[in-house]
Amino acid sequence: MSIRGKILLVFLLCGIVPLLAVSALYWRDSARAAEQFVRADIEGRVRLLERALENSLAEREADLKALAAMPAVSEYAHGAGATASVSDTPDKAVLSLPEGVAAAFASLLKNEQDDYASLMLVAAGSRPLLRAEPPLQPGRDAVRLQTENFWPGQWRVDERVWALTEPKLLRAPVSRESFGAGVAYVVPVFAGSGGGRNPVGAVVAVLKFNSLLQKAARSVAAPDVAGDGRESEHPEQIVAVDREGQIVFHTNEAVMYQPAASTMPHFAPIARDMAAGASGTRFYRAPPHGDQWLAACRPLPELGLSLGVAGNYSAAVAGVRGGAGWLSFSLAGLVALVGAGLIFVIVNRTAQRIDRVAAAATAIARGNLDQRILVQSSDETNKLAESFNLMSDRLREQIARAAETKQFESFMRLSAMLTHDLKNSITGLSMLVNNMERQFHREEFRADAIHSLREATDKLRAIVSRLSEPVKTLSGEYRRTQRPADLVPVIRRALAATAEPVAHFYDLETQLPETLTAPIDPDRMERVVENLVINALEAMGAKGGRLIIAAGTEGSGYVFFSVADSGIGMTEEFIRTRLFRAFATTKSKGIGLGLYTCREIVESHGGRLDVNSELGRGTTFRVVLPAGA
Repeated sequence: MSIRGKILLVFLLCGIVPLLAVSALYWRDSARAAEQFVRADIEGRVRLLERALENSLAEREADLKALAAMPAVSEYAHGAGATASVSDTPDKAVLSLPEGVAAAFASLLKNEQDDYASLMLVAAGSRPLLRAEPPLQPGRDAVRLQTENFWPGQWRVDERVWALTEPKLLRAPVSRESFGAGVAYVVPVFAGSGGGRNPVGAVVAVLKFNSLLQKAARSVAAPDVAGDGRESEHPEQIVAVDREGQIVFHTNEAVMYQPAASTMPHFAPIARDMAAGASGTRFYRAPPHGDQWLAACRPLPELGLSLGVAGNYSAAVAGVRGGAGWLSFSLAGLVALVGAGLIFVIVNRTAQRIDRVAAAATAIARGNLDQRILVQSSDETNKLAESFNLMSDRLREQIARAAETKQFESFMRLSAMLTHDLKNSITGLSMLVNNMERQFHREEFRADAIHSLREATDKLRAIVSRLSEPVKTLSGEYRRTQRPADLVPVIRRALAATAEPVAHFYDLETQLPETLTAPIDPDRMERVVENLVINALEAMGAKGGRLIIAAGTEGSGYVFFSVADSGIGMTEEFIRTRLFRAFATTKSKGIGLGLYTCREIVESHGGRLDVNSELGRGTTFRVVLPAGA
């Protein structure tokens, strides 16, 4: 098997198989998480629905208590009871209806007409005084008020209300009414401040249970995923079952007010548990596709029923298994294909580079020392090519040394000739000096001596020029003409070229004045700033850090700028013995001339370069320059 096949096999066994295993585990864990989420969501929905229903009932109860406590209602009920006689018929009020009472009943029904089926006021002894019903057409008809011709089925009063001695609301369980499911309330009406005596009347209200439950369901309805108002693809179902197993409420109105056992056989076991007052979650299969649904129920003993919320468990879990699960497997397969393709390309290109190295090595072995192996890569083939190139370079160097040896021999012969000329010149000068002690008083001798000295000097100068050229010192290169210039733009140009391109890796802070003038060579001083900033960035490395660039005046007649970093720092011994020496460096790259050159430039400007560093805390370089006149 070739190296390509072996690498691909290893990739499949060590890369793709574990990736598929992880995808399978993710698919399994996602299904479990989906089940837990659906269960928690359904349980939370039924609790929210119960709380919202209780809040709606509490609001209506507060309205009824406020209505029963109104002085006008109390006075009317008390007056009707005091003037009643045995001849009074129960189908007609004793007193005329006060305007305030009629307005109070009409206002309550008008504001909450969707929640009330009827509202009555009865005097002591359950004598009807007033019956109010919501308008037949909301917004167009008025509230219907009735003060006579009552028929017996229009009111039902809980007789316990006449024994109450304090304002207390009596609520009956949910019952079947002509309009649907209803909740009856009886609120006592007391004379005066109320309490301490038997009621003089009562407010009897029948609320539409379905309307209250629908309002509660809307208040806690889950927002649709799309956010555009459309119904969810798998909506939840709300159901209420009374103690006889009758469906009091259901999201599907077609099955309401019917026995759950016959109307919804698939839901019958859960309906029996709900009728018995059980709570918790149950699974069931729903037609027509047999999807598995999860129902959570909670009993409401005071209302004589149980409330439940059901969600499509199969659809929720299938979304994870069919979406995230298959997506994970698809991504695993895609990664496998891409990885195999990349490995094939990499191996093939590596093989081609090795072939080029082998061909070039053969050419070098045949004597073609000018052969260069060009491999543009960062792997081992590049190092191999560099080794071959180094080998050929050294062979060329050895050949060149042989030629240099010959040249050196020629130079030695030339040196011998120059030495001879130099010796002759020195001998002539020596003789001239000896003769000057005896003949200097002669004018013609002095003229000849000056001429001889001039010739000897020219000869020596020619000899020296033949040996070498004048050598410039490092500091001499930077002794250029200096002129007053603004340091701030110089610093900003250096930052733009060095720190700003990588500012997202570091915390860069500048503390610069608007202007800062000093006699400088701007180009050379910009190189100083760039060198210091680059050193600071390299000291902090890829982990990032804080870089502070500051400038300003110092004392009288001086200006400064500083570069501070939060890098690794330096020891005092290194600063004292090696920092500013040529070719001394702690970096893996570089020859150690940067800070040496910076100090030479600064000192050629008449300034100084100070450093303050601490291991693990960072380094600060500070350049102080004369401000000039």
